[in-house]
Amino acid sequence: MIMRRPMDILVERAQGGDRRALAQLVELHQARVYSVALAITRNPNDAADMTQETFVKLLRSLGTYRGDAATFSTWLHRLAVNTCLDAMRRNRRAAVSMDLTTEDGPTREVASEDHWLEPEWRAEWRESATEVRAALKTLPLAQRIALSLHYFEGSSYDQIAAAMQLPINTVKSHLLRGKQRMARLLAAPVAPEVRQASPAAQRIGTLRLSFSGA
Repeated sequence: MIMRRPMDILVERAQGGDRRALAQLVELHQARVYSVALAITRNPNDAADMTQETFVKLLRSLGTYRGDAATFSTWLHRLAVNTCLDAMRRNRRAAVSMDLTTEDGPTREVASEDHWLEPEWRAEWRESATEVRAALKTLPLAQRIALSLHYFEGSSYDQIAAAMQLPINTVKSHLLRGKQRMARLLAAPVAPEVRQASPAAQRIGTLRLSFSGA
């Protein structure tokens, strides 16, 4: 007998018109959707608007979710990414895409291990969220989205590739280059007196090492 996941059951209830189940879905995912929107828009007000628009679209399109190739969170992340990109296209009246090239040049096959899978590095990333998000704002769009999904949301390479609709090696390349850029952005030394007085400064110092060792 195949065990059904609680999320699948919750989604089915929401698809059947259960308003409490729908409210639960929104409550469970709104912080993650906002995080994705903030990574793309780089503006809290715009991110809040995009989060609301994403859930409006969710209400209209929930019936199309079949839970086959992607998990619900991946499907919702893709909806959030597309909602934000569509808004950017409307505002700029020009194409906004995450293609296979960046200002660093063409992407390449990336076979290197991700050394950030250790729990301690994930903890440092989250605990230093303010500093990290400030640095993230300066990264190219695709790198911002990939890093945010991977380290703030815990998404796998496959899930990010599905959400961003990119080949998995392109995702790996965006992650690698994003981490390299973050290492440079966070490379300024922290004064010893600041480090001693501030736990956040201590964390960001450790975080720099994790970027440098990526």
